[in-house]
Amino acid sequence: MKKIALTFIIFIQIIPLFAQTNLFVTARSGLNVRENSSLDAKKTGKFNYAEKVAVLTKTDLFFEVTDDGKKIKGQWYKVTGKSDNNEELTGYVFSGFLSQPKQKETFNFLHYNDNFDYPVIGVSKGSSFYGFINTEESRNYLKGDRIEIEWETGVVYIAGDGDRKELADFILTTKKIKNGKVADFRETYKKEITYTYTNNYTEDYLDKLYLEVENYIVNSNNELIKKIIEDKEQLAYTIEEKTVDGEDITVIGIYKSFEGKTTTVQWLSYYPEFPKLYEIDL
Repeated sequence: MKKIALTFIIFIQIIPLFAQTNLFVTARSGLNVRENSSLDAKKTGKFNYAEKVAVLTKTDLFFEVTDDGKKIKGQWYKVTGKSDNNEELTGYVFSGFLSQPKQKETFNFLHYNDNFDYPVIGVSKGSSFYGFINTEESRNYLKGDRIEIEWETGVVYIAGDGDRKELADFILTTKKIKNGKVADFRETYKKEITYTYTNNYTEDYLDKLYLEVENYIVNSNNELIKKIIEDKEQLAYTIEEKTVDGEDITVIGIYKSFEGKTTTVQWLSYYPEFPKLYEIDL
C-alpha cells in the first residue's frame, strides 16, 4: 500500500463519538497505525485486512492519498483494536482504508444466488453489478424490481481456506420501491407459463430457467410474443437437449397453445452457467 500526496489540511478538531462505531480494515496489505494524526508521526503498529476496529474519535484533518494509482479521500480517526500480532492497539489511522458504516441505496434486483457459501442477492446500478449477503428468508423480488437496500460491512470466512477472512456487505433491510417489467407482467397476464421437458432436470434448475424464460418473454421484441401476451393466449415452452453445429446445447422452444394446437414462435439456446438465453434459428 503506497500512500502519497497530502492534498490539503484543515486545523485539527477532535470530535468524540458518544456511540461507538465498529468498522473494518479494507486495505489488503493492512493499515498502519500512528502515534498522532500526522503522516510524519511514528508508526506504532498495524491492523490486518478485515480486522474490526472501534472508532474512538474523528479529527477534522482531511487529506487524500494515492494507492495503486487510485486517489482515496479520508481523515484521521483514532481507533482501537487487535494488531497484526494480536495485541490491543490504539492510535490514529487513515479512514479511507476503513469500511463505511450503515449505508442505504436503491438498485435493480437481478437474482437470488445460492451457489456460494453464503446466500447472495445480485443487483445492478447503471452498468455496475453488486452482491449482498442475503439475511432475509422471504424471496419476493423479481428481476427488474427497483429495491432499496440498507446494509453494513461484515466478515465472512472462506470455506476450505483455513481461517481466511473476507469482507462482505450484509443486508439489514430491503424494500420494494417499484415493480419491474416481470412483476407488472404477472399482474396483467395472470397465467402461469407452462413447460414440458424430457430430461431429468432438478427442480432448482427448472425454477431458475423459468425465471430466465419469463424475463425473456417480458422484454422480447418478437411481435408474435407481444400479440400472444396482449390476447392473453397460453404461453408455453419446451426444454430439449440438442446438438446444433456440433455443439450440445439446451434448446428452448417458446410456443402458444390454442385448442390443442401449438405454434412455435421463438427458439432459444440456454447456457445455465451465465445464465443467458440466445435467440437461434432451427
